[in-house]
Amino acid sequence: MTRRFFGVRWWLGAAFAVVAATSTAIVVSQYSSRSEHALRINAQDAAAHSASVAASLLAGKPVTNGIVASVERRSGLQLTIYDARGRRVAGTQPGQAREGVFIVRRPFRGGMLVARDVRPDVAAAIGILNDQAFRAGLVAGIASLLVGVILAQLIALRLRRMSRAAEAIALGDFETPLHYRFRDEFGALAHSFERMRRQLRRSFRRLEGERDRLRMLLERLHEGVVTVDDELVVRFANAEARRMLGGRLAEGDPLPDPWPGFSLRDFAAHLFDSDGTLAQAHVRPDEEHAVAVVGIPTQPETDNVMIVLDDLTEEERRELAEREFVTNAAHELRTPLTTIIGAVEVLQTGAKDDEVERDRFLAHIAREAERLARLARALLTLARAHAGQERPRAELVEIGVLLQEIAEDVRPHDGVAIQVEAPAVLDAFLNRDLLEQAVRNLAENAAKHTREGRIVLRAYEVGQNLRVEVEDTGVGMSAETQRHVFDRFYRGQDRDAEGFGLGLAIVRQAVRTLDGRVELDSAPGKGTLVRIELERVRVRVEVPA
Repeated sequence: MTRRFFGVRWWLGAAFAVVAATSTAIVVSQYSSRSEHALRINAQDAAAHSASVAASLLAGKPVTNGIVASVERRSGLQLTIYDARGRRVAGTQPGQAREGVFIVRRPFRGGMLVARDVRPDVAAAIGILNDQAFRAGLVAGIASLLVGVILAQLIALRLRRMSRAAEAIALGDFETPLHYRFRDEFGALAHSFERMRRQLRRSFRRLEGERDRLRMLLERLHEGVVTVDDELVVRFANAEARRMLGGRLAEGDPLPDPWPGFSLRDFAAHLFDSDGTLAQAHVRPDEEHAVAVVGIPTQPETDNVMIVLDDLTEEERRELAEREFVTNAAHELRTPLTTIIGAVEVLQTGAKDDEVERDRFLAHIAREAERLARLARALLTLARAHAGQERPRAELVEIGVLLQEIAEDVRPHDGVAIQVEAPAVLDAFLNRDLLEQAVRNLAENAAKHTREGRIVLRAYEVGQNLRVEVEDTGVGMSAETQRHVFDRFYRGQDRDAEGFGLGLAIVRQAVRTLDGRVELDSAPGKGTLVRIELERVRVRVEVPA
């Protein structure tokens, strides 16, 4: 329940009015009472003096009504004479006591002389005095009330200024100065407020600078950082957190739940109920991504929790690329190394003495050594691209020449012809080692499974794309084999047991690195056609006139 606000200007003004009215009433009452008393004393003294004169005029004269009436006219008094028994002897019959009549009693000839001095002027003067005193008191009370209200308003105005300054400081406004003119207690208080404001402004500016530097640091972190209040509303999210949680995440937005199977909102809510220990979770949004989530609960001086998101995808990708590099290298290096080792053994057994044989085997060694170099470059390029370390370097490649070199190195079964179908001039801007590795693996795979007929290495332009095909008349593949033929270590039942099942997996990886795609068309007993589609490689073709 909100308590009603009662301003200081009202109760302070009322206090001034009460004090002023009370003081005025007391002063007026005292003044009126004393003035009235003085008038009555003076009138009483005058009546006593007149009574003495009247007594002296009656001295030695007989007490009769006529003589008493004569003395009354001379003295202006009403006289009544009583004997020793209290009986009226002569004079005016006494009336009822009223205002303005002053009575004096004096002994007279064994009895009593009672003199009544009727003074209506004194009564009027007392009435006028009381009336004027009341009016003066009323005027003084009203004036005191006005002065009190004005003073209360002035005091309240100065207090309101300081209250507004304090409220502005509480709301974070440290730029509005507090002016003070008088060096009294209020001025000293205003001066203290102003010093506090300037000090807080300096402190908050330093804090804002530190906050901006911290914000810049958090924005540059590779980890996502999110702060959330107890209503699960985002108070801060850096660029990495926005990327990982959906892109457009701003202050004031509700904390999203971007991952199926793991509620980030429930994770954050539990941080407010924790005992101050860190909370951790490992989330896999899909098969290719992994995220480490660390929750920092509230601290005594804060009411927000912090969530740190670490994208483990790149790290796992690098680790996978390293493992795949070792496996791929072991698989691909086996063939040229076997050829080199065999040639060396033949030379050592005596072929080195025959100049023709020696040159032939040295040519084998040189060709396979060059192949090893190209293979090493291709594998390194694949590993780095797969790990996200660098993009493959592109160069202008003569596609027909490349296919011809591959065709010359492939050793098919007897009776199988290898043909190259490509325009005389067909150039493309791409990474030569990766394309060579992919096409070479396809050609060697076709040679392995083609017992008769032919193998065709084909390349041509399709719009802005480059299409490279390897077609054979081999045993073909079943539908089940086609679904898994590009998987690592897969060897279908309709394939032979040679190798490790890595050749076509490397093809797919190399083509993906080139931003292309692989298509396969095959049927048992009808051969196989593998198509590599490469986009945005700037194909150049010269057609003869």
